[in-house]
Amino acid sequence: MGESVTSVLIVLLMLLAVVAVVVAAVAFTRRGEATQGAARTDPLADYPEVYDPLAIGVGDIVTYAGVDHVVRGTITMNEEGFVWREHLLDGKTGKRWLTVEDDEGDIEMALWMRREGTGLQPGGDVVLDDRVYREVESGAAQFTAEGTTGTAPSGTVDYADYRTADETGMLSFERWARTQSWEVSTGREVLRGELVVIHAGGPRT
Repeated sequence: MGESVTSVLIVLLMLLAVVAVVVAAVAFTRRGEATQGAARTDPLADYPEVYDPLAIGVGDIVTYAGVDHVVRGTITMNEEGFVWREHLLDGKTGKRWLTVEDDEGDIEMALWMRREGTGLQPGGDVVLDDRVYREVESGAAQFTAEGTTGTAPSGTVDYADYRTADETGMLSFERWARTQSWEVSTGREVLRGELVVIHAGGPRT
Protein backbone atom coordinates (compact mmCIF):
# COMPACT_ATOMS: atom_id res chain seq x y z
CA MET A 1 0.00 0.00 0.00
CA GLY A 2 2.84 2.34 0.77
CA GLU A 3 4.23 1.82 -2.71
CA SER A 4 0.81 2.63 -4.22
CA VAL A 5 0.60 5.91 -2.33
CA THR A 6 4.09 6.80 -3.46
CA SER A 7 3.22 6.04 -7.07
CA VAL A 8 0.12 8.21 -6.87
CA LEU A 9 2.13 11.08 -5.42
CA ILE A 10 4.71 10.79 -8.17
CA VAL A 11 1.99 10.88 -10.82
CA LEU A 12 0.37 13.92 -9.19
CA LEU A 13 3.68 15.74 -9.05
CA MET A 14 4.29 15.00 -12.71
CA LEU A 15 0.83 16.28 -13.61
CA LEU A 16 1.42 19.45 -11.60
CA ALA A 17 4.72 19.98 -13.39
CA VAL A 18 3.05 19.57 -16.77
CA VAL A 19 0.29 22.02 -15.78
CA ALA A 20 2.87 24.55 -14.59
CA VAL A 21 4.74 24.31 -17.90
CA VAL A 22 1.52 24.77 -19.87
CA VAL A 23 0.47 27.79 -17.77
CA ALA A 24 3.90 29.40 -18.18
CA ALA A 25 3.83 28.84 -21.92
CA VAL A 26 0.39 30.42 -22.26
CA ALA A 27 1.42 33.39 -20.13
CA PHE A 28 4.57 33.91 -22.21
CA THR A 29 2.57 33.75 -25.43
CA ARG A 30 0.04 36.29 -24.18
CA ARG A 31 2.82 38.59 -23.00
CA GLY A 32 4.42 38.36 -26.43
CA GLU A 33 1.14 39.17 -28.11
CA ALA A 34 0.62 42.13 -25.80
CA THR A 35 4.13 43.37 -26.52
CA GLN A 36 3.53 43.08 -30.24
CA GLY A 37 0.26 44.96 -29.89
CA ALA A 38 2.05 47.82 -28.12
CA ALA A 39 4.96 47.96 -30.57
CA ARG A 40 6.49 51.39 -31.02
CA THR A 41 5.81 53.28 -34.20
CA ASP A 42 7.83 55.81 -36.17
CA PRO A 43 6.75 59.25 -34.83
CA LEU A 44 7.72 60.91 -38.12
CA ALA A 45 6.04 58.40 -40.40
CA ASP A 46 3.23 60.80 -41.26
CA TYR A 47 5.50 63.74 -42.06
CA PRO A 48 5.75 64.56 -45.76
CA GLU A 49 9.20 64.06 -47.24
CA VAL A 50 8.81 67.27 -49.24
CA TYR A 51 8.00 70.12 -46.85
CA ASP A 52 6.44 73.46 -47.71
CA PRO A 53 8.93 76.29 -47.04
CA LEU A 54 6.04 78.74 -46.79
CA ALA A 55 4.67 76.79 -43.79
CA ILE A 56 7.80 77.26 -41.63
CA GLY A 57 6.97 79.00 -38.35
CA VAL A 58 7.85 79.54 -34.70
CA GLY A 59 8.67 76.30 -32.85
CA ASP A 60 9.65 74.32 -35.93
CA ILE A 61 12.92 72.41 -36.13
CA VAL A 62 15.10 73.19 -39.15
CA THR A 63 18.12 71.01 -39.80
CA TYR A 64 20.91 72.46 -41.92
CA ALA A 65 24.32 70.85 -42.51
CA GLY A 66 23.49 68.22 -39.88
CA VAL A 67 22.75 70.80 -37.16
CA ASP A 68 19.27 71.21 -35.67
CA HIS A 69 17.92 74.71 -35.18
CA VAL A 70 14.69 75.80 -33.52
CA VAL A 71 12.73 78.65 -35.07
CA ARG A 72 12.68 81.21 -32.25
CA GLY A 73 10.82 83.94 -34.10
CA THR A 74 9.40 84.96 -37.45
CA ILE A 75 9.17 88.37 -39.11
CA THR A 76 6.66 88.78 -41.93
CA MET A 77 7.44 91.57 -44.39
CA ASN A 78 4.92 93.17 -46.72
CA GLU A 79 5.93 95.66 -49.36
CA GLU A 80 2.87 96.73 -51.36
CA GLY A 81 1.48 93.18 -51.36
CA PHE A 82 4.77 91.36 -51.90
CA VAL A 83 5.35 89.19 -48.82
CA TRP A 84 8.44 87.43 -47.54
CA ARG A 85 9.49 86.04 -44.15
CA GLU A 86 12.60 85.99 -42.01
CA HIS A 87 12.97 83.20 -39.44
CA LEU A 88 15.41 83.36 -36.52
CA LEU A 89 17.11 79.95 -36.27
CA ASP A 90 18.91 79.07 -33.04
CA GLY A 91 21.23 76.05 -32.87
CA LYS A 92 24.40 74.87 -31.19
CA THR A 93 26.53 76.66 -33.78
CA GLY A 94 24.80 79.98 -33.13
CA LYS A 95 21.97 82.05 -34.54
CA ARG A 96 21.23 82.71 -38.18
CA TRP A 97 18.31 83.96 -40.23
CA LEU A 98 16.43 82.08 -42.94
CA THR A 99 14.56 84.16 -45.50
CA VAL A 100 11.79 82.59 -47.55
CA GLU A 101 9.95 84.32 -50.37
CA ASP A 102 7.61 83.28 -53.15
CA ASP A 103 8.60 85.09 -56.33
CA GLU A 104 5.67 84.32 -58.65
CA GLY A 105 5.71 80.63 -57.75
CA ASP A 106 9.50 80.36 -57.53
CA ILE A 107 10.49 79.73 -53.89
CA GLU A 108 13.74 81.45 -52.96
CA MET A 109 15.54 80.79 -49.67
CA ALA A 110 18.73 82.13 -48.15
CA LEU A 111 20.62 81.79 -44.88
CA TRP A 112 22.12 84.88 -43.28
CA MET A 113 24.63 85.63 -40.55
CA ARG A 114 24.74 89.00 -38.81
CA ARG A 115 28.03 90.87 -39.11
CA GLU A 116 28.82 93.07 -36.15
CA GLY A 117 31.04 96.13 -36.12
CA THR A 118 31.41 96.60 -39.88
CA GLY A 119 30.48 100.29 -39.80
CA LEU A 120 28.94 99.86 -43.24
CA GLN A 121 25.81 101.49 -44.58
CA PRO A 122 24.08 101.34 -47.96
CA GLY A 123 25.06 103.70 -50.74
CA GLY A 124 27.27 103.00 -53.76
CA ASP A 125 29.49 99.94 -53.91
CA VAL A 126 30.28 98.26 -50.60
CA VAL A 127 33.46 96.30 -49.82
CA LEU A 128 33.46 93.58 -47.16
CA ASP A 129 35.96 90.73 -46.75
CA ASP A 130 37.76 91.96 -49.89
CA ARG A 131 34.63 91.45 -51.97
CA VAL A 132 32.77 94.20 -53.81
CA TYR A 133 28.99 94.28 -53.47
CA ARG A 134 26.59 96.30 -55.60
CA GLU A 135 23.01 97.22 -54.78
CA VAL A 136 20.30 95.19 -56.51
CA GLU A 137 17.22 96.28 -54.57
CA SER A 138 16.16 98.63 -51.80
CA GLY A 139 12.97 99.94 -50.24
CA ALA A 140 10.76 99.90 -47.16
CA ALA A 141 8.26 97.31 -45.95
CA GLN A 142 5.70 96.93 -43.20
CA PHE A 143 6.45 94.10 -40.80
CA THR A 144 4.88 92.07 -38.01
CA ALA A 145 6.83 89.82 -35.66
CA GLU A 146 6.01 86.80 -33.51
CA GLY A 147 8.15 84.90 -31.05
CA THR A 148 11.66 86.13 -30.29
CA THR A 149 13.03 88.44 -32.99
CA GLY A 150 14.65 91.39 -31.21
CA THR A 151 12.36 93.79 -33.07
CA ALA A 152 9.17 95.62 -32.19
CA PRO A 153 5.93 93.64 -32.69
CA SER A 154 5.25 95.69 -35.82
CA GLY A 155 6.57 98.65 -37.71
CA THR A 156 8.46 99.68 -40.84
CA VAL A 157 11.83 98.32 -41.94
CA ASP A 158 14.18 99.93 -44.45
CA TYR A 159 16.29 97.49 -46.42
CA ALA A 160 18.91 97.30 -49.14
CA ASP A 161 20.13 94.11 -50.82
CA TYR A 162 23.54 93.78 -52.46
CA ARG A 163 25.33 91.09 -54.46
CA THR A 164 28.76 90.47 -55.88
CA ALA A 165 29.24 90.61 -59.65
CA ASP A 166 29.21 86.80 -59.87
CA GLU A 167 26.08 86.72 -57.63
CA THR A 168 27.65 84.20 -55.24
CA GLY A 169 27.95 86.73 -52.43
CA MET A 170 24.91 88.31 -50.76
CA LEU A 171 24.86 91.31 -48.45
CA SER A 172 21.84 92.80 -46.70
CA PHE A 173 21.18 96.03 -44.79
CA GLU A 174 18.16 96.40 -42.50
CA ARG A 175 17.08 99.27 -40.27
CA TRP A 176 14.09 98.71 -37.98
CA ALA A 177 13.67 102.38 -37.08
CA ARG A 178 15.00 105.55 -38.68
CA THR A 179 16.81 106.36 -35.44
CA GLN A 180 18.69 103.04 -35.41
CA SER A 181 21.89 102.07 -37.19
CA TRP A 182 21.90 99.61 -40.07
CA GLU A 183 22.17 95.89 -39.35
CA VAL A 184 24.51 94.11 -41.78
CA SER A 185 24.25 90.44 -42.78
CA THR A 186 25.99 88.23 -45.31
CA GLY A 187 24.18 85.29 -46.83
CA ARG A 188 24.00 82.49 -49.34
CA GLU A 189 21.17 80.90 -51.25
CA VAL A 190 20.03 77.46 -50.08
CA LEU A 191 18.11 74.81 -51.95
CA ARG A 192 15.02 73.17 -50.51
CA GLY A 193 16.82 69.83 -50.31
CA GLU A 194 19.53 71.31 -48.06
CA LEU A 195 17.02 71.72 -45.23
CA VAL A 196 14.97 69.24 -43.23
CA VAL A 197 11.94 70.73 -41.47
CA ILE A 198 9.86 69.22 -38.64
CA HIS A 199 6.81 71.32 -37.86
CA ALA A 200 5.83 71.90 -34.23
CA GLY A 201 2.60 70.09 -33.40
CA GLY A 202 2.71 67.84 -36.46
CA PRO A 203 2.63 68.21 -40.24
CA ARG A 204 0.99 71.33 -41.63
CA THR A 205 -1.19 71.48 -44.68
